[in-house]
Amino acid sequence: MDSGQLTFLGYGVLAGLAVAVWVAFSGWRRRRDIEAELRRLRDHLHDQMEISHEGARQRKLELEKLRLENENLRITLKAWQQKPDRRELRMLQVYDQALHQLLANAPGFSPHWEAALREADQHVAQIDSGLIAFARRLVSSPAVTKPREPPEDE
Repeated sequence: MDSGQLTFLGYGVLAGLAVAVWVAFSGWRRRRDIEAELRRLRDHLHDQMEISHEGARQRKLELEKLRLENENLRITLKAWQQKPDRRELRMLQVYDQALHQLLANAPGFSPHWEAALREADQHVAQIDSGLIAFARRLVSSPAVTKPREPPEDE
């Protein structure tokens, strides 16, 4: 081989090494960028998981609090319904419903009273359950007033 060919071969090897170094450097830089992106995404995922965990924990606490409040309200409602004045008002509603049904359905009073009373009791018990009962009590509760005392003559 002559010196021109060796020089040309040396330049070719040098050019090949330069390309190889450039490819290695760009690959190293790209890998570093991908690892940084991966680290950023892992941190973001970790933050999102912490936020989701905290939200789920708060929802569980709120749900438990609402269950306890619901139970307390149910007990309070049962106690409220058992007060003597409430039982009397409920019975008054039952009698009123039964009387209206009796007057509408039957010309004879005595044989139908018990059936009408049972149906009215079931109707009022059905009304007493749920949101409708609360709204109905607020809107159309029967007015119970004390009888007036006659004026005293002096």
